[in-house]
Amino acid sequence: MNNLHPYLIAESQLPLDLVKLQQKAYLGDADAQFALASAFQKGRNIIKNARYAFYWFKKSANQGNIAAQYNVWFSYLIGDGVEKDESEANRWYQKASLKSSQSTNLVINNLLNPTFQ
Repeated sequence: MNNLHPYLIAESQLPLDLVKLQQKAYLGDADAQFALASAFQKGRNIIKNARYAFYWFKKSANQGNIAAQYNVWFSYLIGDGVEKDESEANRWYQKASLKSSQSTNLVINNLLNPTFQ
């Protein structure tokens, strides 16, 4: 019987740093949720999983993390980890863009040019 949260990985399958990160993310830490999503997105010390990445980006985005909001926008825009949905993409872009134009340019540049991360 497996009662594990559907977007968590069994701790025995994770390196120690990701175990701690996953615990913080599960408890609602927006920065940990973003970091965990990034790990799933890039396949850092874990198997790449776009669906899990989207889930954790959206959790963080709903708490106001601007970088996560742009990742949710981009995921909806291209259909990465979630079904492509331009109206949802537009909604998340508008929400994220309310913060500041300087942040907007930086985050979008990082999303579109991931080689520098």
